[in-house]
Amino acid sequence: MNQHRHRDEALDLARRRTLAAGSARIVVSREWTTDMPPMPQRRRGGLLRPLMRAGKAAGKRLLTRALGDLDFRRQEAEGFIDLARRRYLLDYGHYARLFADGQEWDGRSGRLLSTLSADTDVVPTPLWLLDLLAGVTETRDAGTEGVRGTPCRRIAAKTDLSRASRDIPGGIAVPQLGRFEDLLALPIEVWVDESHVRRVRFERDDRVETVELWDFGTPLDAIDWTRLPTFRSPEEAESLAAERRP
Repeated sequence: MNQHRHRDEALDLARRRTLAAGSARIVVSREWTTDMPPMPQRRRGGLLRPLMRAGKAAGKRLLTRALGDLDFRRQEAEGFIDLARRRYLLDYGHYARLFADGQEWDGRSGRLLSTLSADTDVVPTPLWLLDLLAGVTETRDAGTEGVRGTPCRRIAAKTDLSRASRDIPGGIAVPQLGRFEDLLALPIEVWVDESHVRRVRFERDDRVETVELWDFGTPLDAIDWTRLPTFRSPEEAESLAAERRP
């Protein structure tokens, strides 16, 4: 397989075209390789607080039975990313996140941000995965693979976080790794079509994080950025609408 020691021009062009598109639809997934990953939970109570209490009282087995078919070893959310303003919103189904202006809000899908507390100590996963591409120093062709029906070139790459951080406003978050040198050659995988970056994947010891993009340049004018989204939670949207009726 061909290996490039310097920046891959085709990958760099795809990254620049993706950013220039300004927006896209996204799916973000996280998969744990451990038996029972930490579950997302609201600070100061919220959607999962009763479940966490049940888990402490009865243990993992009772909690798993209570949650039915939900599999916390894999979490997947659908949403939109605003690349121009570095913000996104994601709905996991009943639970959602919104990141804007360096802050993140999370909780029951559809909740107004004004009713939630923002967190500034977060890693904005979909933006972070794309930011890694700014520091790519080495690439290797890994064949071709379709992403949502579109043929893509699959690339195994290494990225230098110090280089990426210089290119990203406010710098870039650093994952916990064994050695400082690992930050200078972080392994990632990238899928690109003829124009855009379609998927980025980063794997560490305990989990795999992926962002997938499509519908580049999709309009965001109709999106309400004052509340958590309900893309995968229509029943939550109906419930909230009923609560607002006189």
